[in-house]
Amino acid sequence: VNWREIAVLYRTNAQSRVVEEAFMRLGIPYKVVGGTRFYDRREIKDAMAYLRAVVNPADEVSVKRVLNTPKRGVGDSSVARLDEYAAAEGVSFMAALRHADEAGVSGPARRGIERFVELVDRLAALVPSANEEGSGIGPGDLLQAALDESGYLAELEAEDSVEAHGRIENLGELVGSAREFTLLDEFLEQVALVADTDELPEGEVDDQVVLMTLHSAKGLEFPTVF
Repeated sequence: VNWREIAVLYRTNAQSRVVEEAFMRLGIPYKVVGGTRFYDRREIKDAMAYLRAVVNPADEVSVKRVLNTPKRGVGDSSVARLDEYAAAEGVSFMAALRHADEAGVSGPARRGIERFVELVDRLAALVPSANEEGSGIGPGDLLQAALDESGYLAELEAEDSVEAHGRIENLGELVGSAREFTLLDEFLEQVALVADTDELPEGEVDDQVVLMTLHSAKGLEFPTVF
């Protein structure tokens, strides 16, 4: 099979997720033209970082990614003070956030940190308990709650641009995907597996199926089109 002679065209970039995941499962090489691979998109990484921060507060990379996303007035100097406090006290970055005043953070940054910690705690309370069957909510509802309560979706809606609407559509696709799972751990494992496959350097495989929107195709011809 000459994969490069095959194209999959869709209406919007958000629709690439299901095709990408199918190709990964089947080991079919592909490249996304005129767009970014689904799990590499900024808003998808942000949304997943919220989930990881809630499930595993020790995940410093995820916590830092969404601490000031959307903006909460927490700048680099505040993060540096928190890092120093965490190192001096031998605690996690999340634990340092709970002692922002002791770390020397004040003003708008401290208030922003308080809002962030409260948000993480509220979302964590929604996570199903391993000891209580039927407790909590599913990964799709948890993800939707994170996007709503953080103000992330509201910020995109307020931006009201073509790009923002595309990002909202991508997030809707992610939430829909999460709702196919009943267990949060299973969803996180699935995304981690797919995202790891996404890390394969593009261009190493020359013979790849082409994925693009109908708009990007602009009359390009392929022997086989789906």
